[in-house]
Amino acid sequence: MGNINSASRRKALALKHSKRKTTTTNIVVTDSIFPPEIIIEILSWVEIECHGTLMLVCKHWNALIQDRHFMEKHMSRAQRTVRKFVYYYKPDVKTNRAEEIVLRRYYRYVYACDGLYLLKNVITKKYCIRNPFTKQALELPDPHEGIRGIVFSYVPSTSNYKFVSVYDDERGTECCEVLSVGSDELSSWRVLKMPKRDYLKKQRKKFSVVSTGDAVHCVRVIARGAVMVEEVISLDLGTEKFTVTNIPSGLYESWEKVWPLNFMGKLVLVDRMGADLCVLELEDYKKQKWGKRKTLIPSASMKALEDEHGTVFPYSFDFQLAEVFWFWVKDTMFISYDLRTREENELERLEKEGCETMHPLQHSLVHLEGMQPEENQRRHPHSPWH
Repeated sequence: MGNINSASRRKALALKHSKRKTTTTNIVVTDSIFPPEIIIEILSWVEIECHGTLMLVCKHWNALIQDRHFMEKHMSRAQRTVRKFVYYYKPDVKTNRAEEIVLRRYYRYVYACDGLYLLKNVITKKYCIRNPFTKQALELPDPHEGIRGIVFSYVPSTSNYKFVSVYDDERGTECCEVLSVGSDELSSWRVLKMPKRDYLKKQRKKFSVVSTGDAVHCVRVIARGAVMVEEVISLDLGTEKFTVTNIPSGLYESWEKVWPLNFMGKLVLVDRMGADLCVLELEDYKKQKWGKRKTLIPSASMKALEDEHGTVFPYSFDFQLAEVFWFWVKDTMFISYDLRTREENELERLEKEGCETMHPLQHSLVHLEGMQPEENQRRHPHSPWH
């Protein structure tokens, strides 16, 4: 009799919990004896290959797995456990990597974020966004010609992805346009008025476009005679307003060996003016504040690295591990360098000449409104997927 009463109490308690509604972000989880935080925590550790099945369990799990908060938690977990890379070759370079033969034949890599890859069709010149895990793609409206750089990232304040294209117009003047892709229908590119130095007839020494997530930075160095303008134009993706920050005058004698990069959401300038590899960080673009220029890798370590591999070029910081820096040895290999232990590791020797870029392989379930299965695109007679 006592066992029956105990079982009845457990059943009543479970029923009581199942009727309780608890909200996490925009998701309401019902009919569960577990708090939603526990469910999110457990599912965020499950491999992404299983998420398709998990979404079929119930409508609440389906909504939860497609929630932005859950996606970000899962991506952060996966980044710490998966260390695979994808290599993109020039379209005319042959490779025996059969799994991406279509992409390497027709598409050129442009940029990647959150498991989404921005690619350019080398035949039609069209841009598309692709999720290689879900095998879905979306063709974007044509941006303006003369592109100097095109990037994209998720903007929490607007709950959508924004694409930014910086280009030269017919007069050679830098311009900027933005494309919002999210819950609404795909919109058209919107032109933003970019700060200009019209009084200078530009002899461009440097122009680079770097995304740091919440902002896009244009490192612009132009000159006329003895007049030199060295500045960073930062676009806040939330407010879509520009800020201009002057680069400390006279710091760089030559801009040919200065590499603007993204380091943990901050713009940094990496240079090889001396024997050391140095870095200068834009600490706060809104306040136009720079940090102090400091040595990233001492000259002895740089010499040992180049004595073994030849000339190395700064490539990027590992977006998963802040203490790891990547170098590129032209047409040969990519090298990772641990800034703490001062140890280098050959990531992978390239099979053929002509590798254009390397990026960590990041699987995600991120879906943009309008994305279609690639099978639908292959049916189109004029599509290179055909």
